[in-house]
Amino acid sequence: MESDKEFIIDKFKKVKNLGFVISKRKNNTGIGKTFEDYVGVVENNLAEPDLAGFEIKTHRGESNSYVTLFTKAPSFPKGANAYLNKKYGEPYTEPIEKVGLNRLHTSIFANDYNTFANKLSFKLINDREERTIRIGVYDLKHKLIDTSVGYNYDILGKILKKKLHNLFYVSAERKYEGNLEQFHFNKAELYTEPSFDKFLDLLDEGKIMFDIRIGSYPNGKSHDHGSCFRMLEHNIKQLYNTKETVE
Repeated sequence: MESDKEFIIDKFKKVKNLGFVISKRKNNTGIGKTFEDYVGVVENNLAEPDLAGFEIKTHRGESNSYVTLFTKAPSFPKGANAYLNKKYGEPYTEPIEKVGLNRLHTSIFANDYNTFANKLSFKLINDREERTIRIGVYDLKHKLIDTSVGYNYDILGKILKKKLHNLFYVSAERKYEGNLEQFHFNKAELYTEPSFDKFLDLLDEGKIMFDIRIGSYPNGKSHDHGSCFRMLEHNIKQLYNTKETVE
């Protein structure tokens, strides 16, 4: 652990000493892509840390956006995504080859109901006795319709500790020269010992959002675009028990 920590701190300091660098990508993911390119991270969607045992999260100093903690399809029942999309999704209006098929894109919290397609509400149900987080489907008057889809605690706990076991949290100043966005990666913090109990508390408080992103292929088969748990960037630190500032 100590050698890994020294390795990633050394990588960060070398990038910091470069001053402002030009963004590698022209969208909201540009900051992460830029830093990861400089420290040698290969882009992937694996449930593994990014570099030397650390998950890397980058943060614009002025940003107030959500970032993904981890991606995971519901653990029960079998074929959960296809079930949700077929039963509760809304029809595509385009492209023409998908008209008549369904998609289900919505953001769900545990502390409030949302509204979907002007016909349904969704809310996460954190059942601590049964040790499950279920996707509650309601009508617009908040009458419960369905709780058959969800996650087991054990599965989520393992993913959380595997993907976010150690967090390297990098902040950056941003500026523009003409149309070129530039970043100076000038601050970093190390976080270790993620707590699943804290994850559950933050979920109940509405600080963790579940994004469900299910679509359909033209042949009618469901396509999971990456259903995931997300947090505001500046709240991620609340998941951890220990912190160390990198000078």
